[in-house]
Amino acid sequence: MIDLIERFEAFTTSVTKAYKCIQKIKLTETERMGLKASHVMYLYYLGKNPEGLTATQLCKLCIEDKAAVSRTMVDLTEKGLVKPVEIDSGRKYRTKMVLTAEGNEINKQLNQVIAEAVSQASSNLSETEREHFYHVFFQITDHLEKICDSLQQK
Repeated sequence: MIDLIERFEAFTTSVTKAYKCIQKIKLTETERMGLKASHVMYLYYLGKNPEGLTATQLCKLCIEDKAAVSRTMVDLTEKGLVKPVEIDSGRKYRTKMVLTAEGNEINKQLNQVIAEAVSQASSNLSETEREHFYHVFFQITDHLEKICDSLQQK
């Protein structure tokens, strides 16, 4: 039992530390660009999907609720970084959003920051170690999601 508790402590402390470091990197870099840290994943996924994404798709990808996605899309639209593919006032959550030319440029800058951070953070790992880490980490994450899903059903 003690071993499980110690693994819990080591795992949660490490995940929390990694999350806080990621947030600090996002905050530092986005402030420099006049953005918010919360914008990063939206810009990332929109850049990865040039055909556009709906609010519903962004909710799932960014792990955010509809209100947060809506607020962020308004903010990014006002900054000229995203735009709707087509205007359809009756179907707000089905309208696909895409990056503008300026949004694409910001996304390229963010991707450079991401690539550099990932490279530095994992510089001492071999490719085999990296693959093993992600394999194990994704298994743990999947199991934790199943536990959360079962809790919601109770």
